[in-house]
Amino acid sequence: MTRSQASWLTSLVLAVILSGVAVVYSKNLSRSLFVELQQVRAQRDQADMEWGRLQLELATRGALGRVMQIADERLQMQVPQASQIVVVR
Repeated sequence: MTRSQASWLTSLVLAVILSGVAVVYSKNLSRSLFVELQQVRAQRDQADMEWGRLQLELATRGALGRVMQIADERLQMQVPQASQIVVVR
């Protein structure tokens, strides 16, 4: 084996080893990014649930205001004064 062939063989072996290390590194990076993606998706799902709950709460409060307005305008109902409230036990 000549010196030129030996250097080519050494270069190829080194390239194969570096390629293997690069594959392992990229696979590890891929797994860690996938775990991070799953965590972000879980956070997004939590935020979506919170958004839905807040939208429902907003609609409920808006509906209560509308009921109070109709009770005042159409039925001339008023909120009782504190002295008019009787607690029954």
